[in-house]
Amino acid sequence: RGGANPGIPFRFDCTTSEAAMASSTPKIDFDQALKIIGCTEEAFEKMAQKEFKVVDKDGSGSIDKKEFAPVVSKIVGTMIELGEKFSKEEKETAVADVMKAVDKDNNGTLDFKEFCDAMKLAILAIEMADIGSKV
Repeated sequence: RGGANPGIPFRFDCTTSEAAMASSTPKIDFDQALKIIGCTEEAFEKMAQKEFKVVDKDGSGSIDKKEFAPVVSKIVGTMIELGEKFSKEEKETAVADVMKAVDKDNNGTLDFKEFCDAMKLAILAIEMADIGSKV
């Protein structure tokens, strides 16, 4: 497992937002991931704005751990479908681990920028898992 944050289930260094995957897996950055999925930065921004409104169930303008849990669960599920292995502990701590990685102001919630960072990490993680499954 690579990365400076070994508790993060997405297997890359969230402190730099750069792929730091295991040496046997090709490295990829966010711009490359967007190209792979056929998405522009502008399209990503629009998608993130829509998703933020959906995930922010109480309309508070921020996303708490309870609201974010289903998002992380879907990400982990997608990665498992692509062949990634997660321990029981990794599955149980995934939401807290991702929140900790992207909650820059440490207030326990995600604002829009922090949510975008989480979605970027998710895109990277899923694309890396997909590439890794083909290697």
